[in-house]
Order: sequence, then structure tokens, then C-alpha cells
Amino acid sequence: MFRHTNSATASPTAQWVAAEILPHESDVRRWLARSSFALDIDDVIQEAYCAIAGLGSTAHIRSGRAYLFTTARNIALEHLRRSKIVPMDALTDLTPAVEVDDRPTSEAIVWSRLELSRLIDGLPARCQSVFRLCYVKGMTQKEAARELRVSENIVQKQLTRAMARVATAYARDIALDPIEDEE
Repeated sequence: MFRHTNSATASPTAQWVAAEILPHESDVRRWLARSSFALDIDDVIQEAYCAIAGLGSTAHIRSGRAYLFTTARNIALEHLRRSKIVPMDALTDLTPAVEVDDRPTSEAIVWSRLELSRLIDGLPARCQSVFRLCYVKGMTQKEAARELRVSENIVQKQLTRAMARVATAYARDIALDPIEDEE
């Protein structure tokens, strides 16, 4: 079983596993226990942790829960393939009964909104105004131009500049993320 370590000394992958994978272990164990095939659940869980620990990066994983269920399912199927006799219903039992939710958590949504707000605040005043009117308030370029008393062409150019600056700042922040740099 995964052992809790001091977050200051733990590797980024270990920190990610503790936050994104460990909370879902009991759900995976229950799901595996409901299958009609006799699996050594501890072995499947251990192999799943080993597979995840061997990843070079977890940046590509959108949902730790979905990734853990998928990894456990693949390992269980591999155990079934190695078995000499496999009941046919065992293969169908390994379809997750639990709906795997890939939606971002409320914390991730709040963090993303705060991060976007910080990036918008770093824009020049006119870019900020245009960006907020079009993307936050949902105005069309024509409505934003009317609101700001400028031409649609200016709104379009300011939106292009704002999007380029936000994308560049976001990409720079991702590249400077200490969790990514340590791997």
C-alpha cells in the first residue's frame, strides 16, 4: 500500500499519487471485489501503483480516478489472459460499474479561474477590457466595439493580442511549474 510521506521530500509523482490516486483506491478495490473472477486484488492494486510510479510524467493524465480504474482494469485483464481457464462472464464483469468522471474537480475549476484572472490582470488596459467583454461577459465583437466606442477592427486586433499574451503567459507558467521541472 502507498505510504504517506512528507510532501516537502516526496517526489512530484508521489505527491500526485497521494492527491489524485490514493483517495480512489477503496473504490477500485470494491469494484474488483464485485467481479466474478477470483483476482488477487492486492496484486492488482500493487501492480497499478507500480505502473503509475514508473511514469515519467503525470502531466498527460486528466483524471487520476479514471487513470487508476483503467490501469487496474488492464492489469486484471492481463491476469485473466494468463489464467488457464477463464469464465466468459469474468471478462464482462471487468467493465467499470462505477461511472468514471473525467470532469475537473471544483478545486481545479477555481484554480483555473484564479489563474485566468491573474493572466487577464497582466494585460494592457484595452486588451483587458476587450477580453473581459467578449470572453467573460459573452459579448460579440460588435457589441464590445459599441460598448467601448471603438471600431470592430480594433476589438478584433485587441482580442488577438490578448489571446496571444494569455496563451504565451500560460505556456510560460506551465514550463516554469516546479513539479514539471523536477522530473
